[in-house]
Amino acid sequence: MNIENMSEKSVLKYVIVILLAIMILTTIVVLYFNFETIKQNFFDNQVEILTVVPDNEEDILRVVFTGVSSPLTPHIAQQSVVISINNKNYVFDAGARSTANFVSQGTLEAAYIEAVFITHTHSDHIGSLGELVLASWGRGRTSSLPVYGAGKEIQNVVDGFNLAYLPDREHRTTHHGAEFFKPENGLLIAKIFPMPDSELLVFEDNNIKVFAFVVPHGPIHGAVGYRIIAEDRSVVISGDTDVMENYNFINGTDLLVHEAIIEEVSTKVSESAYRLGNERIGEIFKDINDYHANLIDYDNRPGLLSKLNEIDLGMLALIHIIPDKDNIIVKRSLKHFKSQSKHDVIIAGINMEIQLPLQSKEIIVK
Repeated sequence: MNIENMSEKSVLKYVIVILLAIMILTTIVVLYFNFETIKQNFFDNQVEILTVVPDNEEDILRVVFTGVSSPLTPHIAQQSVVISINNKNYVFDAGARSTANFVSQGTLEAAYIEAVFITHTHSDHIGSLGELVLASWGRGRTSSLPVYGAGKEIQNVVDGFNLAYLPDREHRTTHHGAEFFKPENGLLIAKIFPMPDSELLVFEDNNIKVFAFVVPHGPIHGAVGYRIIAEDRSVVISGDTDVMENYNFINGTDLLVHEAIIEEVSTKVSESAYRLGNERIGEIFKDINDYHANLIDYDNRPGLLSKLNEIDLGMLALIHIIPDKDNIIVKRSLKHFKSQSKHDVIIAGINMEIQLPLQSKEIIVK
């Protein structure tokens, strides 16, 4: 190649090609000699995603929905609401498959679960208790896990899960050693409180206060809701309940997490099931109207819409929706409810998060 006969443009192209070739060769050499380090860093990054929960921002009351459904929607994790603040977690109900969402959510450290609060002992509110204590123990919990609830049913539930998971605790302790996997840290401990006549303080630490109150969910024994207070912010969780006679007690609440049934649709589902020859499902959907909170007035009975009309409330989050909230007919009813409500209404979804910064009126939905 005779450079003297080449144009300036051709020489420039030639130089660029040479420089690119040098850069590519240099990159190949660097990658070759650093391949193991690069591979290890990549692997560590992937492990970090699975194992390391970063510290959360301080003084924000977080409400994370790790389970939102009922037994009638088995494809969705069942009810569990996590209150989290200053890297401490408080679990309200532990429905089936909710623990998997807790762990995979990525910002909740299971080792830092301070307590579990059960609204009542229906299966869709307790089904994941065993997995929850196991996850917390495995991640490094340093004490037994307290479970708060009203009445002797809570003791029976706790004893049952402890017995069912006894072989698991023994196997893990034998495998890893009793000092590393202390068996007492894998236990649930029942913390029973009496059925309150009015709001009853059942838990208090440096972050929150938890009050329990009775809800109408008969014939279920020990059904309660909870009010959670962190300084100037508050959340009320209804648990499963019929429409309450009076909602004045939640005036000024930042967030109400309330169950919901659309009785008119549920009744039509029951009638349709009977017509299709499935009498068992027909009976279930007929009976289920008896002890859940209807959204909209139906058959001259007040629904949640009218009951909350004059209540001072920051936001209403609907959970445990019956029938399935993803059904097109139910979606239409929920849209109608939202359009008629004077409040800001959201439909709780899996791993949805609501943040309430302390010393603020702000409500952030993520």
